[in-house]
Amino acid sequence: MSEESDIKPLKKSVKMELLKKQLEDLEKEPEEEEEEKEEDIILEKPRAKKEKPEKIDKRKILEKTEKQKEQFENMRKAREAKIALNKKLKAQIAKQEKEELEKKIVEKAIKVKKKQIKKQQVLDEISSEEEIIIKKKEKPKVTKVDNITVKFIPFM
Repeated sequence: MSEESDIKPLKKSVKMELLKKQLEDLEKEPEEEEEEKEEDIILEKPRAKKEKPEKIDKRKILEKTEKQKEQFENMRKAREAKIALNKKLKAQIAKQEKEELEKKIVEKAIKVKKKQIKKQQVLDEISSEEEIIIKKKEKPKVTKVDNITVKFIPFM
C-alpha cells in the first residue's frame, strides 16, 4: 500500500517530509526538460531563407457560390420592389395632398366670389333708386310755462 492510500492521519513532521520530497522531485523534472530543449535547438540546422506563407489569391476567396449569387439577386430584386412601392406610396400621398389643397383653394375662391356678387348687388340696388330720401328728425318743441319746461314729442 502507498503512503497516500493510508487512511491514518499522519503526523505533522511526516507530512512535512513527504511534501519536501514531492517538491524536490518536481524541481528536478523541469531542469531536465529544459536541458533537453537546449540540446534540440543546438542540433537543428539554421535556415538559410525564411519561409514565406503562400500568397492567397483574393479573387478565389471573393468568388461566390451559385446559391450566394441567387440569394444576392433575390435580395436585389426585393430591394428594387420595395423602393418602387415606396415611390408609389409617396406619389399617392403627394397627389392626395395636392387635391386637398386644390379643393380648399376652390372653396375659398367660391366664397370670395359670392361676397363680390353680394356687394355688387347692393351697389346696383342703390344706384337703381333714383332718389335717396333721407328723413330728418324733427326737433321736439319746447314751451315754457311758468318756469317749467315741457317737451312735446309728436306721435307718429
